[in-house]
Amino acid sequence: MRNFDFGLVINILLICIIGIVTIASATQAFSGGTNRYFIQQIVWVLFGLCLLVVTTAIDYNTYRMYHKVIYFGNVIMLLLVVLVGKVTNGATSWFGIGSFGIQPSEFMKISMIIMLAKKIEEFEDGINNPGNLFKLFLYAALPLGLIMLQPDLGTAMVLVFIVIGMLFMAGLNLKIFFTGLCAAAVSVLAVWFSPVPILKPYQKDRLLVFLNPENDQLGSGYQIVQSKIAIGSGQLFGMGFGNGIQNEGGFLPESHTDFIFSVLGEEFGFIGALILVALYAYLIFTCFSKAKIAKDKFAQMIAVGISSMFLFQMFQNVGMTIGLMPITGITLPFVSYGGSSMWTSMISIGLILNIGMRRHKINF
Repeated sequence: MRNFDFGLVINILLICIIGIVTIASATQAFSGGTNRYFIQQIVWVLFGLCLLVVTTAIDYNTYRMYHKVIYFGNVIMLLLVVLVGKVTNGATSWFGIGSFGIQPSEFMKISMIIMLAKKIEEFEDGINNPGNLFKLFLYAALPLGLIMLQPDLGTAMVLVFIVIGMLFMAGLNLKIFFTGLCAAAVSVLAVWFSPVPILKPYQKDRLLVFLNPENDQLGSGYQIVQSKIAIGSGQLFGMGFGNGIQNEGGFLPESHTDFIFSVLGEEFGFIGALILVALYAYLIFTCFSKAKIAKDKFAQMIAVGISSMFLFQMFQNVGMTIGLMPITGITLPFVSYGGSSMWTSMISIGLILNIGMRRHKINF
C-alpha cells in the first residue's frame, strides 16, 4: 500500500464526477427530463470502484497465470453475442437482460491486452521473428473478426490501436511496422469494397461525411454539424449547467453517450473542456509512467496496452465531436453513460495501480 497511487484514483474520481454532472444535464435530470441515466451512472461508478479494488488486490501475476482462461473465455462470449445477442443501433453487441445490457467487446480490450502481454513476454527471440508476429496476429485477429461481425467498428479500431501501441513499444522493427500499416490499409480497402457487405451503409456514411458534413446537414452530417454548433456556442466559459441550447433543445443526438463532450463544451465552455483534457493527459501520462517502472515485461506491456487504449479513445471521441475524426461510436472513458465501458475502464485502472504497487522485486 506504500506504493498505492492515490493521485491517480483522485484523478479518476474527478473525471467520473464531471461525467455524472454532464449526464445529468444531457438527460435534463433536474429540469423535467429523466433521472434514470444519472442515477444508473452513479451505480456504474460505485460498482466500477469495487471492481477497481478487487483488480488491484489480486497480484497481477495471477492474471498472467490465467491469461488463457481470461482470453478464450471472452472470445466465447463474443461468439455467443454474435449468435444470440441483442441488436442495438444496428449492431449485435449486447447481452440484454431486461433493460440491462453487457457488452463483451468492451471487456475484450483487457483480455487481449493480457494475452498479448503474456505472449510478448514469452518470446525469447523478440517480436521481430516472423513466427512470433504471426502468433500475435492470430490472437488479435480472432476477437477483431468477431467484433467486426457484430459489427462494432469503434471497438475494432480501439483493438487495432492497442495492438499497434504494444508492438511499437515492444521494439517492432520500423520496416515491419510500416509494412504492416500498408497491409492494414489494403485490408481496409478490401473491407470497404467487399462484394459481401461487412460494413453497414450508415457506417460508411459516418466515415465519409466527416470530410464535409455540411453537404448533408439533415442526414449523415447532422450529428457532426450539431456537435460543432454546440461546442462553438460554449465559447470560453460556457452557457452554464442546463442552459445549452443544442442539448436542451434536443438537437444533439446521443448526448449522454457518444456526444457527451459536446454537452460539456456547450455548457462549460473551453475552460471546462480544457480541464477534462488536462485530467486525461494526467491519466495517460501516469499509465505510461507505470510501464516505465514495471518490474517485468508482462506488466510493462499491460501498462502500454492500457495507455494506448485510453489515448485512442479520448482522441477519437473528442476528435469526432469537433469534426477531426469520423463518427464511430467510441465512448469517452469515465464520462459517457454506460456500465460496460465504465467497468472496463475501472478494471484497467486497477491493473495500472496493481503494477505500480508491485513494482519492486522482493528477495527472500
